[in-house]
Amino acid sequence: MKNKLIAPLLAVALLLSFGLGSALAAPLKIATISIQSVLDHAKVAVEARSQIEAEFGKHRGALQRDQIDLETMRDEIEKKSSVWSEQVRGQKERELQRRFREFEVRNEDAQLAVQQLEKSLMEPILGQLNDIIEEIGRKNGYDLILEYTMKGLRSRTGLLYAADALDISKEVQQELDRRFK
Repeated sequence: MKNKLIAPLLAVALLLSFGLGSALAAPLKIATISIQSVLDHAKVAVEARSQIEAEFGKHRGALQRDQIDLETMRDEIEKKSSVWSEQVRGQKERELQRRFREFEVRNEDAQLAVQQLEKSLMEPILGQLNDIIEEIGRKNGYDLILEYTMKGLRSRTGLLYAADALDISKEVQQELDRRFK
């Protein structure tokens, strides 16, 4: 029972401490946005994602072939180790370990290459997205813009309900598309 009372009291205290007590008398202008939805539909973000996926696919194919080769070599060692001399078995196991270490290095290099590409493509987009949200907020006089991934009890952002009329995702996405033409 105590815990149920603490959260609302804390929220009111927080609002009052920020000097919003008088602002509560005037209605707040609030909007919501789904950044994920904007990035899923904005042309520039879709193009960037396809470039990132193409880079990932390029590396994935080579790594899958290498992994199959390693599995084949491991299977061969398991099957034939009983007929090989200790020296031959040792050489094959060292060769497998060497190839596995090389595989791990190539895998890490591929991941790094994809991450760097993603960063180089997405940073300008996210920078513009941030600027657009701020500009729309100021232009329309919003006091608060809340981000949501999904509404309801499964929400990871805590937004349980918001009227669709508050959603500015489409407006932001259109402005992002306009800026990257």
